[in-house]
Amino acid sequence: MNTQPATTPVDSFLWTQRAIWFLLGLGLLRIVYLALDPFDLVHDEAYYWDWSRQLDYGYFSKPPMIAWIIGLSTRLLGDHEFAVRLPAVLLGTGSLAFLFLLARRMYDAQVAFWAMLLAALTPGNVAMSLMMTIDAPFLFFWSVAMYCFWRLLERGEDRWKWLLATMLFVGLGLLTKQTMAGILVFGGIFVLLSKEDRFEALRPGLYVCALGALLFLAPVVYWNYQHDWVTVAHTSEHFHGESVSWLRHIAVSLEFVGGLFGVLSPITMFLVAAVGLVGLASFFQLGRRERYLLCMSMLPLMLVLGLSLKQRLELNWPAPFFSAGIVLATAWALGHVPMPKFWLKPAAWRLKYAAIVGGVCVACTYAMPFLLSPLGLNASPVDAIVRMRGWEDLGSEVGLRMQERHVRSREMIVTAGRAIASELAFYMPQHPQVYLWEDNDYPLSQYDVWGGPQDADGRDLLVVTRQGEELPHPLRMAFQSIEPVEQVEIEVGPGRSHALTIYQGRGFRGWSVAKSIQASEKTLRR
Repeated sequence: MNTQPATTPVDSFLWTQRAIWFLLGLGLLRIVYLALDPFDLVHDEAYYWDWSRQLDYGYFSKPPMIAWIIGLSTRLLGDHEFAVRLPAVLLGTGSLAFLFLLARRMYDAQVAFWAMLLAALTPGNVAMSLMMTIDAPFLFFWSVAMYCFWRLLERGEDRWKWLLATMLFVGLGLLTKQTMAGILVFGGIFVLLSKEDRFEALRPGLYVCALGALLFLAPVVYWNYQHDWVTVAHTSEHFHGESVSWLRHIAVSLEFVGGLFGVLSPITMFLVAAVGLVGLASFFQLGRRERYLLCMSMLPLMLVLGLSLKQRLELNWPAPFFSAGIVLATAWALGHVPMPKFWLKPAAWRLKYAAIVGGVCVACTYAMPFLLSPLGLNASPVDAIVRMRGWEDLGSEVGLRMQERHVRSREMIVTAGRAIASELAFYMPQHPQVYLWEDNDYPLSQYDVWGGPQDADGRDLLVVTRQGEELPHPLRMAFQSIEPVEQVEIEVGPGRSHALTIYQGRGFRGWSVAKSIQASEKTLRR
């Protein structure tokens, strides 16, 4: 076994001090970066912000934590981009702090610093720490729970405190994303495979912890019961495979793996994958801490890889599993992990190369919003943030046109899809209440769960469609009269724009009237 001497107390203090200064500097950099406002809210951010205006115990596709966090921030700081995204900075940087604590507890402060550094120097961590999507709180609660569970398994005198902490943070994670249940599954697998911990399966502590965490979902389950189990139905759709050839499945899987090298940065991803696969091959010859890290990284990553052969996956799905993998790879490079003789010898220079390449990738990620426009690359194939362009200008322009026409309605029906509905709701100065009209028989978004305007009979409402699209007949018939009043187009880049037609509808007859006409037309078509 290749090992290096443990760091001295003085070394531990220095590495910890470096970590603290790094985290403070990184957090400040990210806050300043947000203040510069380099890009508009992505669709999901605006969508979750709209959730936060109607706080509840559950929503169409996710548990309520994302809406609660955004709601708290915007109620304190106001409805603007900085307030929506500030929690992402705090949570994303906080997840790095708990990664450091876990690695330091398992190995030493030097391993912890390098693991934290490599995790920070990945484009994926940058994105998840700047955009307020599900990933920022989910990764934070996963990192905290992973640390608390390890402390629980240390079986110290304060074991009961770590049991409660694990229960709390797994429960909060479950209120953020359903897949937080994975930490219970893979934690349980570790307990069963670890000879030092197997007896825990015969004690009540872990069962109490798991049951207590699952009880956090009780309000969400009740909300789903009231809404025909829409979240369950939506989640199940993620596991429906595509009807394509096996060659196509393999191509999609390889594309997914290639994307992970970009998200994690190439050398870091290679180290995580290589050390993890060799570790799995020699699983029972490794120490207890390495087995724990493998159960929290490579086991779920292998399952995700298998699922990628069945269907197309989003690159953020395996995000929480990389934290433990980075700790394991770092500990190996610094000589703390025994590996088979055929494997490469550990060397700290590999971490330095990974940090350099990761730093370049991260620098490009931060610089991209500021460089694309001067270089004339907006909406080009290399414009990775094209989905975050033009929304503020679109909302401001629509709001201005409505003010010029003295249109006072703060309610709007949108037929142009969820993205435009949520972006207009956020970026129009009036922050209108937006309702989404779609030609579907079952809910496709939270807008379908909310339904249409209530008690709006006889009122005047705005209706927004994409330019060139015909106004849906049932919606037209739901007004006494409706006519186009404005056309708005915002150029995003060459050949790409946001183009809308705005109608003024007078004498609304009711959402139920429009839906009845829609149902009748569908029946006739059949």
